[in-house]
Amino acid sequence: MLYHFVTICFLLLFLFLPQSQALEPGELQQKAEEAVRTWKRVQELEDRWATEREKLLRKIEGLEAQKRLLLWKKEKMEKYVADLKERIAELKRRTTELKKMNQELEPYLDETIKRLREFIKGDLPFLMEERKKRLLALQSVLDSYDAGIAEKLRRVLEALRVEVDYGGQAEVTEEQITPADGPRTVQVFRLGRLALFYRTLDGKEIGRFNPETGRWEKLPGRFSREMERAMEMAARRRAADLLKLPIGGLKK
Repeated sequence: MLYHFVTICFLLLFLFLPQSQALEPGELQQKAEEAVRTWKRVQELEDRWATEREKLLRKIEGLEAQKRLLLWKKEKMEKYVADLKERIAELKRRTTELKKMNQELEPYLDETIKRLREFIKGDLPFLMEERKKRLLALQSVLDSYDAGIAEKLRRVLEALRVEVDYGGQAEVTEEQITPADGPRTVQVFRLGRLALFYRTLDGKEIGRFNPETGRWEKLPGRFSREMERAMEMAARRRAADLLKLPIGGLKK
C-alpha cells in the first residue's frame, strides 16, 4: 500500500511540476517522502477522529438513555407527589373529624356514666359493691389524661354491656341486706331485673325486695317451696319450669 502511494506521489510530482522547476531525483525523493509523512499524519488524525467519534456517539447514546430514564423518574415522582398530597389532605380531613368527634364524644361518655350511675342507684339492689367498683374504675379511666378516647369508649361500652346482661340472668348470690329487723347475710335470688328474693341461710325465712317501697319485706311461708325450686333452677340443678312467685302485689 505504501509502495503504491509513494509511486503515485512520484508521478504526480513529475507531471505537475513545470519543466523549469524540474527536480533532481534526490529532491524528488525528498518531496515524495514529505508527502508520505503528511499523508500518514492525516490518516492518523482520521483514525483518531473516527475512534473519538465512536466514543462520542456511544456517550451520546448513553446520555440519551439516561435522559429518558430521568424523564420517566420525574414523571413518576410527580405522580407520587400528587398521590401523597391527596393522602395528606385526606389524613388532615380525618384528623379534623376525629378532633371534632373527640370533643363531642368525651362529654357524652361522662354524661353516659352519670346516667348509668343514676340508673344503678334506682335499680334493684343487687351486686351493689361490684357495680360501684366498676363505676369507680370506669370513672378513673375517663378522668385519665393518658387514656385515649378509643379506650374510654371501649370501657364505657363494656360497662353498659355488663348492665344489659344482668337483665337476662337468673342467679343466686350471698349478700348482706337490710330488712326492717336489721342487716343480715342471706341468699339472694335474682330474676333478671324483674324481681329480687331472699332466703335466710337457715332457710326459715323468705322475702322479696319491693321496688315500690324500696324495702325488703317478708313473704308468707307458702312460697318457700317455689323459692327452693327457683334457686335450684338458677344453680342449674333443676330444669327450667314455671314458678309461682309474687312479682306484683300479694294476695292475702
